[in-house]
Amino acid sequence: MKKILTTLVILVVIILSGCTKVTGDYKEGVYFAYDKDTKYSVVVYVDNTGQIKNVFFDAIYLMDCKVRNDISTCQDVTTKQALGDNYDMKKVSSINQEWYEQVNNFADKVVKEQGLDWLELKYKDAEGHITTTQPTNQEAKDKVYTDSVAGVTIVVDNLARLVNDALKQAGK
Repeated sequence: MKKILTTLVILVVIILSGCTKVTGDYKEGVYFAYDKDTKYSVVVYVDNTGQIKNVFFDAIYLMDCKVRNDISTCQDVTTKQALGDNYDMKKVSSINQEWYEQVNNFADKVVKEQGLDWLELKYKDAEGHITTTQPTNQEAKDKVYTDSVAGVTIVVDNLARLVNDALKQAGK
């Protein structure tokens, strides 16, 4: 009887130790960040375990404006996500993907990695060489691209900044 009881206790300990609850680094909630200059926005959903479960990017898109970026002269206002394939970026994309496909790939990577620690932004120095160190003569806006996300060739520095802004709100 002692052997059976000991075996059962050992099995319970093994089973329970394999079922540890995963907890993330964030407070549960929905977090939002917006950049008035780029018109980009992000919504980040963190579940009750503190894990990032969803990231959604979008951007306001002014259509048929007589004066660039003057909403009062535009025929329509929509978003890049709403436009989908009609944004028409695919024809100039080196990877044949629309804007929404690329930001969705970036969002998926943020969820998979639970943040942005993996992101490596690239810069051009004064001689035009690509570097991972931001040149002292450049501002943050001079980031040129990232090659750390499969399926993304768009510049993601603004998107990354928005994710960081949202995750600061979600910090423990």
